[in-house]
Amino acid sequence: MSQGTGTGGKKDLNFDLDLLPVISMMSVCICFLLLTAVWTQVGSVNIEQGLGQESTRQDQKASSMWITMRASGEVNFKMMDSPAIPSGMQQKNFLVGTAGSGWSAIDRHAAEIKKMMPGLKTALIMPDARVNYGDVIRVMDRLKMLEIGEIGIAPL
Repeated sequence: MSQGTGTGGKKDLNFDLDLLPVISMMSVCICFLLLTAVWTQVGSVNIEQGLGQESTRQDQKASSMWITMRASGEVNFKMMDSPAIPSGMQQKNFLVGTAGSGWSAIDRHAAEIKKMMPGLKTALIMPDARVNYGDVIRVMDRLKMLEIGEIGIAPL
């Protein structure tokens, strides 16, 4: 006769699961989510559509500023539908280099136009495909500081 020393062949189903790594990983993920949500709001630029179907007004043609940017550093300002601006300021070319000497002239010109036309709200930026992205953002930033809220960027 044999005597059984075991529990009858049944396995023990109770085991310990260490939840500390799971809780630590969840807290890291939640912290990352909260930080990225804050930085997304801080780093965003609030702009509205400058030209197109949503901003089209049939009753009046609003004045707008068209800015063409070339890879060679040439920046061209052109005022559209703005008879109040003198003809010498309707279209003006600037050359910006790596030293940034032309940016101050661009800032002065844009401020003079905004002073002459306080109701100017629309600008369209048309960069070449090889224009430095930082330069496009710099122009957008200057326009936002002048309270030109409807900024459009033409496709590259």
